[in-house]
Amino acid sequence: MTLPLTGLHVVDLCTYVAGPSACMTLAQLGADVVRIDPLGGATDTRRLPLAPGGQSLYWAGLNRGKRSIEVDLRGEGGRDVVRRLLGVPGEGHGILVTNAVGQSWLRHEELLAVRPDLIQIRIGGRADGRPAVDYTVNCEVGLPWVTGPVDASAPVNHVLPAGDLITGAHAALSVVSAERLRRATGAPQYVEINLADVAVATMAHLGFVADVVVNGSQRLREGNYLYGSYGCDFATVDARRVMVVALTNRHWNALIRLTGTADVLAAMEKALGVTFAEEEARYRYRDVISALLRPWFEQRTHAEVVASLETAKVLWGDYRTIEEMTRSSDGLLAASGLFTEVDDPALGRYPVPAPVGRPTGWTPPAPAPAPAVGADTGDVLTDWLGLPPAEIEALAADGAIRR
Repeated sequence: MTLPLTGLHVVDLCTYVAGPSACMTLAQLGADVVRIDPLGGATDTRRLPLAPGGQSLYWAGLNRGKRSIEVDLRGEGGRDVVRRLLGVPGEGHGILVTNAVGQSWLRHEELLAVRPDLIQIRIGGRADGRPAVDYTVNCEVGLPWVTGPVDASAPVNHVLPAGDLITGAHAALSVVSAERLRRATGAPQYVEINLADVAVATMAHLGFVADVVVNGSQRLREGNYLYGSYGCDFATVDARRVMVVALTNRHWNALIRLTGTADVLAAMEKALGVTFAEEEARYRYRDVISALLRPWFEQRTHAEVVASLETAKVLWGDYRTIEEMTRSSDGLLAASGLFTEVDDPALGRYPVPAPVGRPTGWTPPAPAPAPAVGADTGDVLTDWLGLPPAEIEALAADGAIRR
């Protein structure tokens, strides 16, 4: 099957989230991604959550569809294996994605000796070279001070490593862009992406930076309110919760008709001299609006609320636990249609998603589990380098690789 990135051969020398997620995306689109694992596996191969046998479900989730070779990266023999993989001729080869730090042998200038038109995507922490991870950058952009309950006095971190994932998306796009440019010019390509740069640029894209500079604004915590528009969570009589958003006037009108609050809100508009047809007014008076809407939800069961919201075409979402999302027949996992049950020899049987893009011109391959560390060492050295079994055995005997 010909996939969009068939013919690309990517060396993945990454750990944790940003780099592995970038390379997993490339693999889902057809690239042959070879993950370079140090002997015994990198530290992220044991990161929580773990399967009953001790294998990392986290690692497996970020490395699906790749091949893994186990190499002694501390010795010249193992490093030479990596150099040889990068030096394979052909326009689809010579591509490296890495977040390794303090490794002089991985400097772009050094690697150009093995592939003069090398593509290298280097994922770093900060522009000045200091290390960083999502959780040490997120605290610096200010989001923990606007996340959490209104009455919280301490910063509240969020658990999703959004900065890492956005960085991974940029890294995957950089590979595709660099490969296209190399084909056009024949020149090597080096792209450096720093996690801190991605975080602060994202804040600027969303208007946080300009709001401070232009308006002198200091964003405050608002709990579960939606900043700049109307959105609020409501409890039902049976202690369930839903999130309701009136992003447009159509959403707003549907919500007030459903809750029977049109007349009282019209009187409030007259008294305040505002119109709730304006999104800014709905945001400014969110507390009093929510107080008027809340009884409608508190007097009904979750099932009644959901049925009414659906009929009225109000924009809403259900609060669910991760377990409910995963196991419910009407949860997002089941509704997506992206997941296929995969048998993993080490982890067991569990659902694995296909690419999130829904193409019409090609069919994504069936999802595959992550490889075991070093499971593909022999195959990759044969496929990419054409090494005979005797030479592969010699490398293993010298400790450069593990089979």
